[in-house]
Amino acid sequence: MGRRRGATQRTVAAGFLAGLAGALLLAGCGSTGVQTTHSAVPGLSAKPASFDDLEIDQAAHRLYAADRTDTGVDVFDISGPAAKFVKTITLPEAPNGLALAPDLSRLFAGTAGGAVEVVDTVTGKVAAEVKTGAQEVDLIDYGAGRLFAATGSEGTLLTIDGRTNKIVSTAKIGKPVEQPRYDPADGMVYVSVPELDALAQVDPTTGTVKRTIKLGGCIPTGLAIKPSSHVAVLACRASVMAFDLNSGKSQTFDRVADGDVVHYYASVDRFFVTSPHESVPTVVGMFGGDPVAYLTSANVDGGGNAAAYDATHDLVYTTDPRQGHVGVMSLRLDGSRPVPFWQSLLTTFGPFVVLAALIVPLWWVIGRSADPVNRNQRAPRTAPTVALATAAPDNDHRTSPTG
Repeated sequence: MGRRRGATQRTVAAGFLAGLAGALLLAGCGSTGVQTTHSAVPGLSAKPASFDDLEIDQAAHRLYAADRTDTGVDVFDISGPAAKFVKTITLPEAPNGLALAPDLSRLFAGTAGGAVEVVDTVTGKVAAEVKTGAQEVDLIDYGAGRLFAATGSEGTLLTIDGRTNKIVSTAKIGKPVEQPRYDPADGMVYVSVPELDALAQVDPTTGTVKRTIKLGGCIPTGLAIKPSSHVAVLACRASVMAFDLNSGKSQTFDRVADGDVVHYYASVDRFFVTSPHESVPTVVGMFGGDPVAYLTSANVDGGGNAAAYDATHDLVYTTDPRQGHVGVMSLRLDGSRPVPFWQSLLTTFGPFVVLAALIVPLWWVIGRSADPVNRNQRAPRTAPTVALATAAPDNDHRTSPTG
């Protein structure tokens, strides 16, 4: 009976441990589906729309979308977990690139008419216009009190004083340019040049092209820079590239091919690359870390040219041009917030520690119950006690002494 009971206990315990291990493994697995939340622009649901860049004001909780269909900048309140449409700031021409200057309370918009519109973010109105003389101003960037504007097919990069709205310098690249980025690490501006398969490094003070950096088959479009490590992430025709601007070393990721705009958020050390499509889902990819690595991506129906990260609510926003859905959508990407080292250790080894904490005591109990020494033994039978009679002396048959 003792042996049978021990075997039954071991069977039950084994089943329990297997179930526990399975539960822990399932707890570590997340759903592969990506849920999106949509916020519409009123009056634009009847037909498909056209959007370009996105910009976000983390402190004021405002999201700005370059809306070519409405010829303006759509403003969304993102102080809550879902974006709420506020209004459209109408511009003279359709907007392309956007750049926020929090220190100046200004939002700059490069337009298809060749001007830069200056929006006061406090009043929500156009405060000034910079006529550049170019046929178009495409993507732009802001840094150190200056605005950097790429003129697209004209192949020039303009540096504009953010306070006076005066053009400081004009760099002539000679080929169509895409996204410019200012790097505070060296004070230079880098702009992607697809036809040269290169980055052009420009001194914004003088407008001098300091060097042309070949990229070996990238054919770059979008660009963002991590100043702390002087590394650029580029959207390439068939991949994404991380390029060290100091050493010239690069790494290619076969993910998020043919991306457009690239944004970097230093607060979470994350790059976001968007590859927009119409016939297939748009891909929103996330890269980060040191060295830069591919982290994750999501396929979303609709999707725009750019993605912006809301650090308050840990949400990624992109525009949605589809008929009936025109506006912006938000989604979550696993790993968008870096995990501290101690938390990473806890997440990695925590389940095993918990499992061990449950297994060891249970195994000890099972082992003791299975050990013959600790089993309940039948008490041995004791022999009955028999009373022995003691013979008394026979006084009647005493021997008498002779005569």
